[in-house]
Amino acid sequence: MPLMNAQQLRAEIARLSMAMREEGERPNPDKAKIQIWNLRRQGLQERLWTMELDAATARWA
Repeated sequence: MPLMNAQQLRAEIARLSMAMREEGERPNPDKAKIQIWNLRRQGLQERLWTMELDAATARWA
């Protein structure tokens, strides 16, 4: 997975959230696609939280 900064992670999380919402509003949503996007979004959120926690820890060290 390519390295992403916090701003890029937030943008990708927002993009995936929008795609999931749009797919969910379709008459016959592809549940597998939504589940894959959700798992990817969760992984990106965890990376973002880790980056933010590391930054906060560095400030207090």
